[in-house]
Amino acid sequence: MLISEAEFGSIVSRYKSVLYLCHRNADPDAIGSAFALAGAFGGTVGAIDDLSRTGEALSDIIGAHILIDPSEEGWDLIVVVDTSVQLQLGRIQLARYGLIDHHQDEGLTHKAEFYIQRPAKSTAEIVWKILKENGRQPSREMALGLMTGIISDTGRFKRASAESFLAASELLEAGGFDYEEALQVLSVAPDISQRIAVLKAASRAKIERRGEWLIAASRINSFEGSAAAALIDLGADVAFVAGRHGDRVRISARSSRKAANAGLNLNQILGDIGRAHGGDGGGHSSAASFDARGDPEALLQECRNRVAELLP
Repeated sequence: MLISEAEFGSIVSRYKSVLYLCHRNADPDAIGSAFALAGAFGGTVGAIDDLSRTGEALSDIIGAHILIDPSEEGWDLIVVVDTSVQLQLGRIQLARYGLIDHHQDEGLTHKAEFYIQRPAKSTAEIVWKILKENGRQPSREMALGLMTGIISDTGRFKRASAESFLAASELLEAGGFDYEEALQVLSVAPDISQRIAVLKAASRAKIERRGEWLIAASRINSFEGSAAAALIDLGADVAFVAGRHGDRVRISARSSRKAANAGLNLNQILGDIGRAHGGDGGGHSSAASFDARGDPEALLQECRNRVAELLP
């Protein structure tokens, strides 16, 4: 059931024990959003597998106590936050749950008790509207968490909308901190493992030119998303990076603004390929991933072929 932000408070108040669950490798948008919801309406924050480095830094600063790999048992309701597909939730088997998310996938909406899902630039913007529509005043820490989530998911406002800027202005005022303080939360240098992975991805990259478009593909076994983003920064229009994790293959993809403006939708492409190979995938039009079975090189080639067919 699709609900409005204003309806969230009355619905969630029907449940005594609520878990706000973040995706694996939870980032500041997920953590800030879940923390604010738990603070405003009561509940516990959980995450699958681990936190990202910036997510961990944020949780330390705002004092978020996060359960890692919580059981799905024992909760009256699980509210999935900033998560669009089952693969981001690992082994968790959802039963009674709600969803608050800004991605474009419908994978978790069909069986949800209720959901709020619209294409905002961050889940934090949706959560901030929930708080306002329900008359909930955020603490300084809640506002800082939401602000950091917006900064993170908009690429420090490079991908921001008018709603993003308005929410940011209101959160700065509500929290009583300045932009520099929020920005400092994200000033976490990548560790040496991530730097090595990104450099390996760059050195192994295969570049394919299709007209005026450059498509890059590479293989590593960790930090696929960071590596794909780095290949875009280096000049690729579209980048795919694959890694094998046990018997599964994970591919992360990124595209330039030029490719996105040309109509390329990585969310749809990776979702289709992932499901075709016994997995699932999704994300945003310019940043997506999938987890499936198969040969990494063959899956990378399929990704390249699909993109080449769609680019003008």
